[in-house]
Amino acid sequence: MFWVLQTKTAPHVRPSSSSSKANQSSVTYGSPIPFEDVELRSMLTFPLTPSSSGKLERTWKRHEQFESDQYRCPSVGKILSATMSEGARQALLNWKASKIAQLGEDGFAELQRATLERGSNFHSCLESWLNEEDVDEDRLARAKELWASISGQLGRIERPARIIERKIYHPFLHYNGVVDCVSSLDNKLHIIEWKTSENPKPSLSATYDAPVQLCAYLGALRADPELTGLDIASGAVFVAYTGGNPAHVHLINQTKLNKYWSVWVQRLQEYWIRYRDGTLPEPI
Repeated sequence: MFWVLQTKTAPHVRPSSSSSKANQSSVTYGSPIPFEDVELRSMLTFPLTPSSSGKLERTWKRHEQFESDQYRCPSVGKILSATMSEGARQALLNWKASKIAQLGEDGFAELQRATLERGSNFHSCLESWLNEEDVDEDRLARAKELWASISGQLGRIERPARIIERKIYHPFLHYNGVVDCVSSLDNKLHIIEWKTSENPKPSLSATYDAPVQLCAYLGALRADPELTGLDIASGAVFVAYTGGNPAHVHLINQTKLNKYWSVWVQRLQEYWIRYRDGTLPEPI
């Protein structure tokens, strides 16, 4: 889907140093965005790896991290959720409706809480393991099926990891997120994304937006001047199963990384155009 870049753009507002919270009311047409029209148009050509010559630094503004009363810096997850296809959005709505019909509103809320808690425990166990620390027995017990699922693949990962649960921000494209892990996998440096699932995900395409999310994080890492020494060769999506079945590991080579990066910048452009025009969908 392509979104129209209006000839008359909303004003580019440079934020003040104020840390006031963003207005929670709905966005109206003309809402300020952090990009000039020329930046918004050329967003699709922004490379996954900034040029070594510094050309990008001379032609793109660096956007400082901030929270203002004009707009917030969006997370990768928020952008992907707001720009999912209509088919994917309807499927998610149908799933939510069926679960509520089955469990009731309170039961569905409890399901969401339990899912978040299980994922948090799983990530905490992985963080300790990757740091070569003792894994908390209580958390491990609460994530035992997921741990049983992933444990057969962990020997492929070098410890301690180079990056674990690091907050990232893209200084040119103005988005943020949290990188799960960067470490050597099969003796090559990878950016790694951990996913959990009840259902089998035997192919990368079955993980939906996971590779797009991973590429968004990789782009931010490569744009960080403090991390220029990281030579990340590839990506990997690990899918652990809630029933304890052996995890799937989906590797993403450089060609695929470039492909999913192109998808990401299209979604990012769409997000800011719809934000500006007040046409973002309601959160699910």
